[in-house]
Amino acid sequence: MAALLQQWFGAVRFTALGGRYEQLLTACAAGDIPLQQVRPMPGGFTASTPLRCYRRLHPLARRSHTRLRVQKRTGLWFWLRRYRGRWGLLVGPAVFLAAVALLQNLIWSVRFVGLDAAQQAAVRQTLTAAGICEGTAVTQPQLRAAERAILSGQQGLGWVSLNFIKGRLVVEGAAALPKPEIEPNDPVDLVAAADATLLSLTVQEGYALKQPGQTVAEGEVLVSAVKEGQDQQPIPSHARATAWARLERSYTCTQPLQYTARFATGRTAERRTLLAAGHRLPLWDAADELQGETRLSYAPLTLFGFGLPVTVETALTAEQAEQTVTLSPAAARQFARYACEQALAEEFPGAKLLTVSEQETWDEGALTLRRTVQFEADIARPASTAGTETPAPAP
Repeated sequence: MAALLQQWFGAVRFTALGGRYEQLLTACAAGDIPLQQVRPMPGGFTASTPLRCYRRLHPLARRSHTRLRVQKRTGLWFWLRRYRGRWGLLVGPAVFLAAVALLQNLIWSVRFVGLDAAQQAAVRQTLTAAGICEGTAVTQPQLRAAERAILSGQQGLGWVSLNFIKGRLVVEGAAALPKPEIEPNDPVDLVAAADATLLSLTVQEGYALKQPGQTVAEGEVLVSAVKEGQDQQPIPSHARATAWARLERSYTCTQPLQYTARFATGRTAERRTLLAAGHRLPLWDAADELQGETRLSYAPLTLFGFGLPVTVETALTAEQAEQTVTLSPAAARQFARYACEQALAEEFPGAKLLTVSEQETWDEGALTLRRTVQFEADIARPASTAGTETPAPAP
């Protein structure tokens, strides 16, 4: 404990040489001057004494004709004297520590748990729009409102939680589980989606009205959901079946050889802004404003790897310009063929192609492709949706 007090209030290590130095030791003991670490040396001794007692040694040393020489000064007092006239070196760290203590209610960092990179970027944009980012103070009502905004804006999230702990905002979340499809129990008949020849009919529920090998017309009932019982009372059922049939369909798509589209030119412009305490400080703007898509990203401001309570908003703009694209006949044919295949896949998912025939017509710089396909597919559709045609997408 005494050593700790000496380090705090200061101590002096000195040498006493010549004269009657034994008398100096006796006088110190009589005058209650504590001496520590006393070591003999030729013609005198070395010792340590508290700073408050060192001045009292000089009269005693003069009486015993002993010379005192300071070897080392230790303690807080002498350490502070070393910086006399340079108080900024001491005031700076003190002000920094005080600022850290006062700014502990600000967000210094944001940590994500359970979210992938795309979800983190989307959640960051939502938080920044709500005024929650590095350098801002938050309250519990703000956090709860931000949670509701994230869940309403991000359909892929099942739950999200915002927790502010000692300057760190922890964002926890998880992806939403897929909703199970609930089949309706209404008694709806299954009808044919097109004219076809039945290959197989597998009925899980309902009452089959057709047999494999028969030819059915579009809209004709394949599986009935209602059957009359022996007492002439209808017996409802939930019709469910798979009806594979062979049919033929034609799709017509038009693809021009020239069309206009917007493409990136390769030029980009970057703009950065500092966000702190609800204020925006633009660092610099792009050299020239570009017309195109702008993407925002947010990241904390760091100094030598240490995060500061400031958010850096980066706006990256990629210039886009309209260009005229000229297709070769082979490329136009591929575009038109893909559009016809997409129309077939939308109307009959999982269809198996058997034969394909194509007929081309060129007129005023455009290709009109008529694609006739023979295929096998499931043609069973509920009566309410059967017969609705899906238009081919524009090439």
